[in-house]
This record gives sequence, C-alpha cells and structure tokens, in this order.
Amino acid sequence: MSHTIFVHNLSGHNQEFEVHGWNNNQNITVGGGETWNVNAPDGSSGAIIALHDGHEGEQAEITKNGFGGNDFFDLSNIVGAGGNMTVQQVNKPWTRNGDPLFMQNLNDAWHRADEGTKQSLSQCVHLDGNENVKRIDPIKNFPQLETFVRTFADGKTYIGVGAWGGSPGNANDNNQSSAGQGNTDILVTYNDGDATPQGHLA
Repeated sequence: MSHTIFVHNLSGHNQEFEVHGWNNNQNITVGGGETWNVNAPDGSSGAIIALHDGHEGEQAEITKNGFGGNDFFDLSNIVGAGGNMTVQQVNKPWTRNGDPLFMQNLNDAWHRADEGTKQSLSQCVHLDGNENVKRIDPIKNFPQLETFVRTFADGKTYIGVGAWGGSPGNANDNNQSSAGQGNTDILVTYNDGDATPQGHLA
C-alpha cells in the first residue's frame, strides 16, 4: 500500500527539491502556489530537501508506516537553510514539525548579534545585497553555527546530529523525531515567508 507526500510551495516562485527514497531519486520543481504529489510506499523512508542556489537546505525526513504502524518524521536544518519548511500528517496540525518562520528568526538574530559573533559565522552565513541572511551552510560542519541557531530555534527543528554513533545528541533534537498518528498522507509546506500550512490539507 502507498500514501502520498504532498509538497506544497506557498512561495511566489518555482522551488526545486531533492527527493531521496522516492520518485526514482529525481529532483522535482514545484511552481509557486502549486503542489507536487510524491508516491511513498508503506515502509519506505526518504527526504524532501529544498535547494538554494544549488545548495541543500531545510529537509523533511519521513518514514512511512514505521514502528507500531505510525509515520515518523522531522524537519531538519542539519545540512543548511535558505527557506522555511514544515511537515505534518494531512489534516493533523498537532503533528506538525518545523519552524514556519525559521529564516525570519535567523535574520532577526543575525542583526542583533555582536560583531564578534558575526565574524565567527562569516564563513557559513551568506548574505544578500541588503545584508540580510539568504542562506546558511550545513550546521553539522560549524559548531559555532549550531550554538547560534539554538538561540532562536532550539526545540523547533532538528539542529544538531542528534543521537547517533554512540553520542546521546541533544534532547531537544531527539524530541523532534516523533511518531505521527497512524499511517496517512503527509504534507510538506515550503515558503520564503510563513510556512504554516494552508488549504484543505492543513
């Protein structure tokens, strides 16, 4: 049996995503305001990863019909960020993971940071022509970036490497990878602005 992962792009532009585990591992480009349907067989695992200037960013990691017959999913910024994304089971907003305003909160924190902090992050925080943050590099490669991101997103998204390879990880990260309620369709929502889901699937 299979279910559908609905990838909804709330932004006003085309957005490319890597698809790992489904769609023959082929990228998809979702038009502004449109939704792409990804077929996900029960028992399968994969990820939907937003791309920014060719760099991997925020990603929804999903296992369909996992332990106990439940879906498992989280929203991770381990490999970077350049937009906002949430993931939930369709019509079950209480299962939602992710910070729908991650980039806005990141930009606010950046502008509040002192010069020493900005200097320490200069290699991994990328700015646009208005000195606003447009993208960050993989958090897993920059401990100082992880520390910075935790000041505004701790407990809202997967930030560090978590419990892996004998490391206990961060409790707030580990709590992100939680079970949904049963085995259903999944909604992934992307936006440059607020990525809180909208419409009949929310």
